[in-house]
Formats: sequence, C-alpha cells, structure tokens
Amino acid sequence: MKLILKAIVRRPGRNFAEGITTSNLGKPDFEKALEQHSAYCDALTECGLELLVLEGDERYPDGCFVEDTTIVTGEVAVITRPGAESRMGEETMYSV
Repeated sequence: MKLILKAIVRRPGRNFAEGITTSNLGKPDFEKALEQHSAYCDALTECGLELLVLEGDERYPDGCFVEDTTIVTGEVAVITRPGAESRMGEETMYSV
C-alpha cells in the first residue's frame, strides 16, 4: 500500500472573502481563514506529510482550495477545469 507523503497547499489570498460560498454564515474573515489554514497545515505535517506551500494568489479568491483543481495519483495527475467564471484560469497556476 502506498502512503501519501506530500501535499500541496496554497495560503488564502487577501481577497479570500470574495470567493464562492453557499452558506449564510456572513462574509468570511481573512485573519480567521489564515489561522484555520495554518492549523490545517499543522495537521497535515503531524500526519507526516511534507508540504509544498504556495503563496496566495489575488487573481483567484478560491485558489486556496487546490484539491478542487488537481488530483494526483502514483501514475497520473489530473488537472480539472472549474466551472465558475471566477475560477477560470486557476488550473494553470498549479504547474509547480
């Protein structure tokens, strides 16, 4: 059985609150998003993963959700194409 050894994460950009949402919880708080993202990274590290941390990208408010656009297996990487207009082009920024 192969284990996951690495993860790619992207920090939220300052315009994170402009991203797509369907909840009625109010406007997201950028500082809280940074805290939650840091805790997420800590949890991944505690699980033994090596992280590749990318900086936030102001062009894409939902860009921190890298799992939405890229699926990587031992044999292949699949780059998806998000349907929302605000996410168009996001798939090209994950060429690392």
